[in-house]
Amino acid sequence: MTRLPTARTTSALLLAVALGASQVAGASDGQEIRIRTGGAVTADISEMMVSGGPAGPMEVGTGVIVGRVVEADANTPVAGTIVTLSVGGFTPLRVLTDGQGRFAFRALPKGSFSITATRPGFVDGAHGRLQPGGTAQTVDLTDDQRTGNVDILVWRHAAVAGTVLDENNDPLVGAPVRALRRDYSGGRQRLVEAGSDSTDDRGQYRISSLEPGDYVIALPMTQRPSVDSLLSDIREGPLPGGGGGGTAVFAMRVERSGSESSAPMVFSINDGSGVPPAGYDADGQPLTYQTEFFTGALSASAATLIPLAAGEERGGADFRLTPVRALSISGMVIGPDGPAANTQLQLIPADAEDLVSPIETATATTNANGQFEFTGVPSGQYTLRAQRTPRFFGGPGQNVSFTSISGAQMQITTQRVVTRPGGAAPLPTEPTLWAETPISVGRGSLAGLSVALREGLTVSGQVAFQGAATPPTPEARSNISLTLVPADGRTADLTAIARGRVDETGGFKTVGVPAGKYILRVAGAPQGWTLHSATFGGRDITSTAVELKTDNAAGVVLSFTDRPSELNGTVRDSSGNPDTTASVIVFPTDRSAWVDTGSQPRKLHTSRTSRDGSFKIGPLPPGDYHVVAIEGSAPRSWQDPAWLDAVARASTAVRLGEGDTRVITLTSSKGPA
Repeated sequence: MTRLPTARTTSALLLAVALGASQVAGASDGQEIRIRTGGAVTADISEMMVSGGPAGPMEVGTGVIVGRVVEADANTPVAGTIVTLSVGGFTPLRVLTDGQGRFAFRALPKGSFSITATRPGFVDGAHGRLQPGGTAQTVDLTDDQRTGNVDILVWRHAAVAGTVLDENNDPLVGAPVRALRRDYSGGRQRLVEAGSDSTDDRGQYRISSLEPGDYVIALPMTQRPSVDSLLSDIREGPLPGGGGGGTAVFAMRVERSGSESSAPMVFSINDGSGVPPAGYDADGQPLTYQTEFFTGALSASAATLIPLAAGEERGGADFRLTPVRALSISGMVIGPDGPAANTQLQLIPADAEDLVSPIETATATTNANGQFEFTGVPSGQYTLRAQRTPRFFGGPGQNVSFTSISGAQMQITTQRVVTRPGGAAPLPTEPTLWAETPISVGRGSLAGLSVALREGLTVSGQVAFQGAATPPTPEARSNISLTLVPADGRTADLTAIARGRVDETGGFKTVGVPAGKYILRVAGAPQGWTLHSATFGGRDITSTAVELKTDNAAGVVLSFTDRPSELNGTVRDSSGNPDTTASVIVFPTDRSAWVDTGSQPRKLHTSRTSRDGSFKIGPLPPGDYHVVAIEGSAPRSWQDPAWLDAVARASTAVRLGEGDTRVITLTSSKGPA
């Protein structure tokens, strides 16, 4: 096990997370530190440990790879590009392209290599990637082989710009602007934050470094807890701008564990709220600006998409905001034992539908007395979600708690990355608690809300091994990794992941989750075995979502096989020659299996052909599939059901049975525009 010292940047990052801040400066090196203020311990940042050591140098051989980095649209050489060659188990090699965009790697062993290209101002490229975010190909070398003409395409970044004005047509200074790229996962649209900027003294912004694609431009005006409230009586002076947020500067003493020596440090924390003041109405009530999307939409699902081509500079994405009354929602979260501290809450617009973006969600956390407050909330319909997840020891993640300092509440985050010998750690004994309730906010603030938590729902069952091979030992079974992942955009996903474990008897159980649709993800199959299915109610919940409403999913049979099914074959072009750059897409014939499959669907796969036009996809669950080959790399949005529906018309139908290895020949064609 290798110990990593807690570096300045790591400590600063952890402290920033602990305080809910977006920026922090200053920290101290050491394996374990305690941060003190005014003589009271406010945080412990534990040592970080990871297993394994660094990769070794690459073996020396006689292979050579020569190529160029060029712009995708004009075939123009790109000089000064960092090209990285990597293969599993060895330290990557890096070179810089010359004035003609050329690069070379020499004295290489035989193997299957990945080659990527990175340069400021361009979207990263990779060998075989023919469009941004598309699938890449490896370069396979045999002994003494020389491979030339390995071109890597890169794309110039695009940019979007505009102006933000207030209700008086004056520039709104310091307003946060975000670019959200449209993507697809599990058959549904998703919005991923891709860039940001803040308006200057003219109210203007410009978001650069965007890859080609479709974007939603947003002004996120969601209120966050201010540094003023987080640090109330431990700061050394008033915050700029009063209680609305800003920057807190306060002194701390950083002390190495087990030592009396210490050194004063100064931390600067910015609350990152970025919400400009909006004044007061005629009744003296505070106003706020609400989150808005170009052009004037109040939800991401109603926003206007802005398509950006490589190198395009798009202007005119302007906003004119109108203030609305700023309201608050406050109350108490109640658990089985009374007020529930350390409980996470989300406030989501009711009309956000599936295409909800993270910036539409306000967040809060209860204090030691179970109390919470959302501030700066416009009137409207919302869904309030609350969740308290027990600590899961023995794996990567964060432990979050609260500490009272002279009456003030401070969130403390301890982050550990550890490896446990002897398999997975036991599940926590305390349950996950959650609640979900509709909230209607009219013209006045809401106070005194009581949110009652209930226990999370679990998935449990027994592991079975079907085949002629010797069943794995209990120790090998305990290394099987289980997680529940949300299947759709509506699933309450405060924790992002819900773990499970297999015990010595072969039984398994996950931690609790809120009601919703989930996919059971399984990894770490024992050597010689492959995941077959997890059957519940006649359905395989590793491929089809299980909807948890009021009851646990008990009695699941998690099966592994020693006879996996796979699909092999060859792709030829229209002239009958091997197509060495084609993409092969495999997806179920049942259209309902294209959506709500989570981020890594088992039945939807894409693969690039090798240098002889061959491909291999597997293991695949038994079933009926469409198989199609398209020229070049599959687009980033290949899981879009409309795209799959279009390519299905040129597909070949294949049925895979238990342990089948099917071999087929495909002819590549142009994919949908």
